Amino acid sequence: MQNERESTLTQKEKLFLITKLVEDHPEAEIQDFYKWLYYGEFGMEESTLIMTGKLSIPELHLVLSEIKKEEEQNVESELVWEPVGLAARYVKVYLTKYYHMDCPVKRIVNLLERSPAFRGARMSFKLDWNLLKETVLELRPELTRRDFINFEERINFHQLPALPHTDGYVEKNPFAYRVVSQKLFFDYFPEFEDNSVFHPFSGNESIIG
Repeated sequence: MQNERESTLTQKEKLFLITKLVEDHPEAEIQDFYKWLYYGEFGMEESTLIMTGKLSIPELHLVLSEIKKEEEQNVESELVWEPVGLAARYVKVYLTKYYHMDCPVKRIVNLLERSPAFRGARMSFKLDWNLLKETVLELRPELTRRDFINFEERINFHQLPALPHTDGYVEKNPFAYRVVSQKLFFDYFPEFEDNSVFHPFSGNESIIG
């Protein structure tokens, strides 16, 4: 299963993931699509911590505090993880659900620290961005090609900057998470692997149920 996991996704599988993203997140703006794709190719960027002024706080303490906050608010994602992007390199792991599945918090921090080794390529990102753009334009008629061009010009797209999700997206998707290497995560937690998420057309291969 590891070879299948590491293989690139087909065009059909990529279109399936984009379509699911658009359908599941009507609140998403162009910047959110960009962020989703960026996470999938490059993982979490360190600048996120720098921007929030939390770089001096150990990552383990940050994770624990975010889990504690969600427990106090009695909020928790239904999912342990979900795919991000189209490169099959990274997954988004929801911290509180992960913790309540009796998974060690230190392990997710370790995976986060090791995940930069799995970063992808700028050219792959740009090719997938073109595919995502064309698909979103078909599925979201209120968005135009000019909207995408304006976005690319505003962010200096050629530099592929790290951007946050929009406020509207965060409001609808408030759960704490970390983005880690897909390979590392399933190597340590094979019980969570669901091949049908990435290869939905190759039969019912879900092992989650």
